[in-house]
Amino acid sequence: MHFHHSKEPEPSVDAGNPVLTVESSLEITTTTRQEWISSNCTGNKRALLIGINYSESESSLDGCHSDVSRMYKFITQTYGFSEENIIVLKDDNKLEDEFQPTKANILYWMQWLVKDAQTHDSLLFHYSGHGGQRTDRDGDEMDYNDECIYPVDSIPVTDASDKQIQATRHKVIIDDELHLHLVSPLPVGARLTAIFDSCHSGSVLDLPFMYSAASGRLKEGEFLAEQDADKAGEMRKGRGVLALEKTEKWKIKEKVFEMKDVLEATKDILHETGEKLFVEKDAKGALMDLERLDGVKAHVKQVEQLEKRNESLADIVLISGCKDTQTSADASEDGVPTGALSWALMSTLKENSEPTYLQLLDGIREKLKRERYDQLPQLSTGHPMDLSAIFIA
Repeated sequence: MHFHHSKEPEPSVDAGNPVLTVESSLEITTTTRQEWISSNCTGNKRALLIGINYSESESSLDGCHSDVSRMYKFITQTYGFSEENIIVLKDDNKLEDEFQPTKANILYWMQWLVKDAQTHDSLLFHYSGHGGQRTDRDGDEMDYNDECIYPVDSIPVTDASDKQIQATRHKVIIDDELHLHLVSPLPVGARLTAIFDSCHSGSVLDLPFMYSAASGRLKEGEFLAEQDADKAGEMRKGRGVLALEKTEKWKIKEKVFEMKDVLEATKDILHETGEKLFVEKDAKGALMDLERLDGVKAHVKQVEQLEKRNESLADIVLISGCKDTQTSADASEDGVPTGALSWALMSTLKENSEPTYLQLLDGIREKLKRERYDQLPQLSTGHPMDLSAIFIA
């Protein structure tokens, strides 16, 4: 493998205090205009591949290094990425310090990936490692949680001292930061194909448009429950972009409820308050619960407004290993350690290198279902797109 870069980018990120960086920059680097164009991927190609096995910790994985090695070979042979334009980060002692997947290095090489990108360029980001959730700080998450990834220096090594454990704090990278560094800098028509083979990764780039498999429908907001399989089968595949349809439904922590069920639903929504609800079934108690529900409704409205902020003129496609509420498997296929998503994605594309986006998502899910994996990979974008279009990179 080659590890080459012709010009070092000037780091402009605050790796030590990422939250401040995000808060000060998001409003001026995002857009809600609807003037996008689809990339034809004929320009420059760059790729950043990250695989973290965490071998020195008690949370080790087996397949992340092999994931990026196989992805490296796959994109050079299938999609024309040249070796000098691919950066690989692995927690491998044989690699130099600048190629270790620390938080600082990951943010640095993200900046390299998107630097000077132009319309019709094709950028690919592949992450294989741990993912998780942290309490949302800016109110843009429907479930009150930010999704995040774990650089190698965010997880303590085995038998770490208190000082070492303290040093790992604030080393995770949350979805707001990922959006800021990977999505916001890109111009109209530049393609970013992002693949996250990690837990809780469904909305890890905070993209506003998420699609259901089988039907190709836009999910309602980002949180419409998936359609029943029988109903989905009745719909024409690849029917393309559908308008977002707003109804009196909210989905909080994967529980869809309607106004007629408001009292029972409030129990689920408000359990985090630490107060015991519905002890007294009097009018006053019910009124208090309804007032609290108004707070939930206000939160949903705020999230919908903030989602618009994350629309992008660039051509962003995220393929994630699972829903935000699910885990992604570290598995073994054909005797080789692998992430389940990475294996299913490359296997599907090897069988058909020019599927539609819908065929690709369905193919990935079908392979995982056949192998009895429970996770449901997700496809989301920065602007509405026609899933009957051919996947290119």
